[in-house]
Amino acid sequence: MDKLWLTVKMIITALVLILIVQNITMVEVRFLTWSLSLPLALLLVVIYLLGMVSGKSLWALIRRLRQDDSDTTRR
Repeated sequence: MDKLWLTVKMIITALVLILIVQNITMVEVRFLTWSLSLPLALLLVVIYLLGMVSGKSLWALIRRLRQDDSDTTRR
C-alpha cells in the first residue's frame, strides 16, 4: 500500500512540474486600480492556495454552525 501512495505522489508531482514548466509565460492581473505581472504558474498556485484556505474556512464555519444547532436542540 505504501508503494501505491508513493507512486501516486510521484505522478502528481510530475504533473505539477509539467504544469509549471509549460506555464512560465508572464500574465498581467488587474484588480480595480492594481496591476500585477507574474508567471501564470505562480498565479495558478496562488489561486489554488486561496481556494484551499477559503474552503477550509467554509467547512469550519459549517461544522461550527451544525455543532451550535445540535447543542440548541439537545436543551
